[in-house]
Amino acid sequence: MKVSLQLKVTLLFFGVMLASALLSLVILVMIFTPIMRENSENQVLSVASSINQLYNSKKLSTLEIKSLLSIPPITIESVDSDSEFIEKHRYEIRLNNYYAETKGLFPSSTAYMQLGEDYISISATSKDNNYWIIYFVVILSFIICIMLGTMITIIITRYLLRPINDLSVAASEVSRGNFYVRVSESGASEYRQLQKNFNRMAEELSGTETLRGDFISNVSHEFKTPLASIQGFAKLLQNDQLSPADRAEYTQVIIDETVRLSKLATNILNLSKLENQTTIANKIRFSLDEQIRRIILMLEPEWSAKNINLDIALDDVNYFGNEDLMGQIWQNIINNAIKFTPENGNIKVQLFRTENNITARISDNGPSISKEMQSKIFEKFYQGDHSRKTEGNGLGLALVKRIVDLCGGTVFAENLYEGGVCFVVELPFVINDMMN
Repeated sequence: MKVSLQLKVTLLFFGVMLASALLSLVILVMIFTPIMRENSENQVLSVASSINQLYNSKKLSTLEIKSLLSIPPITIESVDSDSEFIEKHRYEIRLNNYYAETKGLFPSSTAYMQLGEDYISISATSKDNNYWIIYFVVILSFIICIMLGTMITIIITRYLLRPINDLSVAASEVSRGNFYVRVSESGASEYRQLQKNFNRMAEELSGTETLRGDFISNVSHEFKTPLASIQGFAKLLQNDQLSPADRAEYTQVIIDETVRLSKLATNILNLSKLENQTTIANKIRFSLDEQIRRIILMLEPEWSAKNINLDIALDDVNYFGNEDLMGQIWQNIINNAIKFTPENGNIKVQLFRTENNITARISDNGPSISKEMQSKIFEKFYQGDHSRKTEGNGLGLALVKRIVDLCGGTVFAENLYEGGVCFVVELPFVINDMMN
């Protein structure tokens, strides 16, 4: 059986109040019992002394004394002289003229004395005794306090636990896929922090869900387009009347589209792998400037086809990192610059050291990027800037951003004053990078 937190708090409060009341009652009894015992004994002994004086001086009979002094809270009764109790305490009665005993948690005293041949008992027990009234009032007060305290606790805990109940309802909505639910950030500071964290979590989940949907949509689109081309040109190749030139052209289109699909799949796998990494493995010391030169030579067919002029200024820089991942950075950025550089255009590649960073600047004289798009071009599948949209799939720069982040660096794009765009990569300067 599951017990709610509210019931647990209420039961806890009830238990604490009950234990406190019982402890207070025990302390009260311990304090007042000796006083009550002494007062009760003094009361009956005072009456016994008065009875003794009346009996000796006035020569009143036992019946007359009983009638005269039996006034509440005093009770005077005759006792059989042959009773076992009288036989047991007869000596004390004759020696002291009385015998007194006190019994009970709430003390009640009785004195026994002899009047001639008769024995009487004098007791002072009454419900009207002030101590009984005090005890009754105290116990009643405890009961009322416990009941009222329990009721107030139920009301207060219901109010205090309302934010938790709201969070529970909101969490239930999130579990059903509603990532747009939010809770009010109010109440105690502890609740506000919890509510703020929940809202942030829901917002992140909402963003993740949106990205997941966009990712699936974009991947489907990126695969669908080349597959449609391959299918279309493959059907055209079935025509026996095709000329050799057309057949070669269609065959080349199919090859290009399969290469494009291969690159897309490779980039998706690489990006997925890197997104699950937190550190860079397989680090070695290598020449960063030499690596960039090799990649520029590797891309020579692309920039030569557009008759692009290259301005290369690379300092000697040794770097300690993963050579394959760093190669992907330069290959994607330089290839991106070649795509957007017009015929007979210019590309400038720079690499140099500063006091704290190793900086690479790769600029082209292609179309500029709008301000609002500069921070989004590193998102997966982003191709929102139509002035720079080509046959790419929008994963290359996302891959660059992830690798640079893993290296502890930064990458950004800026528009040049004279026209064109410059991609800047800044890597943290580590002393191992300079060691041969």
